[in-house]
Amino acid sequence: MLDFIQKHNTGIKVKPRSKSSIAGLAGAFRRKVCKTEATDCLDVLKVLELVLPKLTEGEFEFFPLSNEVMGDTEAAMSPDRMKMCIRQDVYDALHEGDLRARFTIAHEFGHFMLHEGVALARGNAKDHKIYEDSEWQANCFAAELLAPVSQCIGMTEDEIMEKFQISRQCAGFRLKEANKR
Repeated sequence: MLDFIQKHNTGIKVKPRSKSSIAGLAGAFRRKVCKTEATDCLDVLKVLELVLPKLTEGEFEFFPLSNEVMGDTEAAMSPDRMKMCIRQDVYDALHEGDLRARFTIAHEFGHFMLHEGVALARGNAKDHKIYEDSEWQANCFAAELLAPVSQCIGMTEDEIMEKFQISRQCAGFRLKEANKR
């Protein structure tokens, strides 16, 4: 089951995607799968434990695994198998509303939506552009899923953090993106 967990820091080369195309997919996931308005804080735990398993008729599964088994990997997703492994401390933190854990799982949702077949497509992590990087794409997806940039326009960093339950670092990035518009 764990053979899809990658042990390197950068992602693998995947189909190129722009921030705007990723934002569109994150928005569609939020509306159609999560049934959550762009103005609302996303209940990541509910999506993980109830929505995705129900929507996929039980095909999507997640497995909290011990810290010893997962090591430095906080979570990993195999889109083809519809299986997610989550390090136990991250899963526990998600139940406590931890902001990093929320982002981590939203990041894995990004892999679920964006990267069919990547478990088999291992490549040289140095031979691709940022917009072809699986981890960069999943981070963009997670940020947009949790705090749609269209909703961050005119807000302060603290307001973004509070409204969307994201970290200061993520809120700072969202504010920077919102100010570009």
